[in-house]
Amino acid sequence: MKFLHFFILITFSSFAQNMHFEKVGVKPAKYDVFWGNDISGNNYFSSSNNLFKVNETETLNYTNNKFGKITSVETFNMLQTLIFYKQNNAFVLLDAQFNEINTTIFSDITAEFLKPASQNEIWFYDSLSQQIGLYNLNSQTIKFLSNPINSGIKQAHSDYNYLYWIDSHNEVFSINKFGKIAALGKVNPFEKVIFSDKSDLFFLLDDKIFYYSLENQLPINIKIDEKMIKNFFYKDGILSIFTDYQISTYQIKK
Repeated sequence: MKFLHFFILITFSSFAQNMHFEKVGVKPAKYDVFWGNDISGNNYFSSSNNLFKVNETETLNYTNNKFGKITSVETFNMLQTLIFYKQNNAFVLLDAQFNEINTTIFSDITAEFLKPASQNEIWFYDSLSQQIGLYNLNSQTIKFLSNPINSGIKQAHSDYNYLYWIDSHNEVFSINKFGKIAALGKVNPFEKVIFSDKSDLFFLLDDKIFYYSLENQLPINIKIDEKMIKNFFYKDGILSIFTDYQISTYQIKK
């Protein structure tokens, strides 16, 4: 059994060391916050509570001051950009052209975060009941899926059919739309996490980005040039790093 564990660690270490990170571009980005990008390569930024969708040919802008400061922007679905305003317990959905298609203020829950789900639903965590659930956009109804999560939620991520979260003990869990919860492992201390899939993630700590496998629990420092990292985003083999007013892009090759 010890030999098998040793073999797995050696195999993973060799795999990680063979990952090649090639810098493929640097672009100016004179914005305050970088929220991520989508499958079409659009980048999402904000400055002074104005949200921008930027590509090579155009920049779209959305402003909504009545809900307060933007808390999060989910770019997973470019046809439904999800903007969460925690201060006013509200969210806005924008279409591909940044037109409003839904504006909602919750009255039955106090949302700690919102994440996109499939079938016109949105994952939520209610800070009062400490439960995870789904909000249906069509019926405007709420369905709780979990028992109270007493260990809290530090960070969350979704891929439509599953919600993943990291609790206050850095334990990682997932829940599906039927309410089944699975323990996935534990992650090292971090400042920010981006999930690659259900078993792999990237995390930022002390101005360094690490690749991490929940199965092997072995962090691998990614060798990059950037310092003073304000945010980063990973999607489909592309690592985008936001520093002071610029975006650096790396193509990750395994």
